[in-house]
Amino acid sequence: MIGKDLGILLLILDWLGSLVPDLLLADPANELLAISIALSWVVAGLLTGSYQIDNLDRIHKIIIRSMLSAILYYGLIFLMIGLRTGAMVPAGESLLIFFATFLPLVLLKVFLHRLIRVLSQLYPSRKNAIIIGRTPRGKELSRHFLMTTSLPIQYLGYFSNTPATHEEDIPFYLGALKDVKEYCLEKDVKEIYYALDQQRQYFKELMDFADQHFIFLGIVPDMDGMDFSRRVDTMLYNDSRIPVIASRRVPLRLEQNQEMKRAFDVVFSAIVLLILSLTLFPFIALAIKLSSPGPIFFKQLRPGRNNKLFWCYKFRTMRVNNEDQKQATKNDSRITRIGAFLRKTSLDELPQFYNVLKGEMSVVGPRPNLVVHLQEYPKEIKEYSLRHWVTPGITGFAQVSGYRGETRETILMQKRVDHDLQYIENWSLGLDMKIIGKTVVNMVKGEKEAY
Repeated sequence: MIGKDLGILLLILDWLGSLVPDLLLADPANELLAISIALSWVVAGLLTGSYQIDNLDRIHKIIIRSMLSAILYYGLIFLMIGLRTGAMVPAGESLLIFFATFLPLVLLKVFLHRLIRVLSQLYPSRKNAIIIGRTPRGKELSRHFLMTTSLPIQYLGYFSNTPATHEEDIPFYLGALKDVKEYCLEKDVKEIYYALDQQRQYFKELMDFADQHFIFLGIVPDMDGMDFSRRVDTMLYNDSRIPVIASRRVPLRLEQNQEMKRAFDVVFSAIVLLILSLTLFPFIALAIKLSSPGPIFFKQLRPGRNNKLFWCYKFRTMRVNNEDQKQATKNDSRITRIGAFLRKTSLDELPQFYNVLKGEMSVVGPRPNLVVHLQEYPKEIKEYSLRHWVTPGITGFAQVSGYRGETRETILMQKRVDHDLQYIENWSLGLDMKIIGKTVVNMVKGEKEAY
């Protein structure tokens, strides 16, 4: 939304340019000032929090935050103009410019707010959610879900071993606790909110079930004495005072984080593919064709987010064979000479930027293992499936930490899983940047375990 608002703002400023022809954007030679003015809107929006999700769900919040943002914005640009020219914009013209830009932007935001609200009701894309327990906190959360239509949640009802007796509860009573797992799989439930009192064994079973099926599990306290050895998140829904504890911290569960990461992936991958397709790719393709008969590219089914299979692309580094579900080993006879170089420098992975553009992969994330590993490792490593909470990546925290290549022993895969979970629980765009930087360094140096 920042981009849309900025575009409209600059159009209005251009229309009002005749009022202050030498002070705003009328001077085409003043590129630095124009860039500074554009960046000032972004800075003002960030400093006042006018584009945070929590400040876009109520009209009065939109108006207040937009007002603060506009005041800060015009303070910045009029200060820059004054420093540049030694003269300030007349007060009357300043007010005219302020209201001529502020009012259309607020009206635009309010219109989009109402439009999104209507569209979300006509074409709902919400996650199915249930509540377990009919405690006072559970009832309060249930009422909040039913009354707050702006949430991206489709509340289906609650489970309790005590059948519903009140008329208002009967339509939302879904069954006893023993029916929860079957119902979740049948209705594709994505979020569970646990509002029971002390039931340690059942809670542990539910936590394992949620982890295995990529279901968000939120705990609604009061739960005295419940011990969490893992890192968790706490949240409040909109203006409610209902605390919810997430049983596992997954920053990429939040839509704004997903959108931020996806935007970076698309821009970064498009640039990389554009540059490499005109420079490096033709030489790699020619070398592969000369090294051995067969196609230039190799594709293989790999498990992605939520275990959904996709075709993963690579430059072919082996002679054509029928052992596509067998890991490469040291001194593997299947690997060609050019293939060994491509693997050593990780250049064979570059076609996966196409997978990133398609949304099947991310630039950074847990590496997608072989399909056979889905049946093999979960039996020995309890947390193995948790790697697939997020979209797999071309590079990852485990890989830049030295855990790549053949996993001859289970402990090596366990270490890889541990690093993947650290990444999932501590994700940030800054962490992605660090991993990308370290990947580039490793590509230049070459890696011992890349074979």
